[in-house]
Amino acid sequence: MQGVGFRWKVLQISKLYSITGYVQNLANGKVELLTEGQENQVEEMIKEVASELKNYWITQEHENKPGESHFENFSIREY
Repeated sequence: MQGVGFRWKVLQISKLYSITGYVQNLANGKVELLTEGQENQVEEMIKEVASELKNYWITQEHENKPGESHFENFSIREY
């Protein structure tokens, strides 16, 4: 149930920013968060997720890939 709570909270946070992308649980137990948008919006959302949900993980990985957006909104995806 913790994964559902995490994804739902990330979705709620995403509504505060002009971003697109998704959050989803992966088969290996990790959670993937993909965000697209203006760099400052993406950075602020990631900071808020890190602050609000810091007790949900042990480690984090971050990768920045500049380019065009691929999504129309932000959603919870099922794997």
